[in-house]
Amino acid sequence: MLTRRTTTESTIRSRNVILAQLPEDEYAALAKFLTPVDLPLGKQLSEPNQPIEYVYFLNSGLISIDALTEKGESVEVGVIGREGFSGLPALLDQPQMSHSVLMQGIGDGMRVHSSIVRDQFMKGGMLQRIVHAFTYLQLVQVTQSVLCNRMHEVDARLARWLLTSADRMESESLHLTQEFLAQMLGVQRSTVTVAAGDLQRAGMIGYSRGRINILDRPALSGVACECYEIVASSYKRILKTDPDGSLSYVV
Repeated sequence: MLTRRTTTESTIRSRNVILAQLPEDEYAALAKFLTPVDLPLGKQLSEPNQPIEYVYFLNSGLISIDALTEKGESVEVGVIGREGFSGLPALLDQPQMSHSVLMQGIGDGMRVHSSIVRDQFMKGGMLQRIVHAFTYLQLVQVTQSVLCNRMHEVDARLARWLLTSADRMESESLHLTQEFLAQMLGVQRSTVTVAAGDLQRAGMIGYSRGRINILDRPALSGVACECYEIVASSYKRILKTDPDGSLSYVV
């Protein structure tokens, strides 16, 4: 006899792309361990060089992955939206990572012990195939970020990250403070103030009280460096939009 799923469970399953795409048996193996959680701005999902206790599947919001120096300086190397989850190294039998992983866009999701997800991952099936695709997208982001941070000017990099963050959050309105933008780009806050001011005066963005609205996406795309389109094209190839408007991995 089939058990009818609650509305809440159905919503959770449909919002996170990975959970939504799992076949019934694989989803059921995880569902009994999933805990709904609110994910406020700034929440640390895993600490540098500490065991990754939980995996967080996003329904909404934005995860930031930041590389750190010994002095505590940081630069963002990747972002994750509802297409993915935090804690990938734990699935690859690496219980900790040197990066900081935190929420840079308020949201919600599902929390589960990393060991449970790893056990299901090691069984193969759809979860393993999707995680492989997700891992590839993360690798594309990180490697392109290395080139971008070394070769491109701040205004182009800022435009790129604004567009990327908007893509992952599926919103043209972003809660991003100048402090976070400076951290994201690995530059001084004053440098971000100048670059953001230029974009605002050009009518590409509106910025007020820590909220940025993308007003002219085509123009902003024109300012962004080539790295944006390189990463975006990989996402378009790996993540397709289904007839009902939902996303799914091509696996």
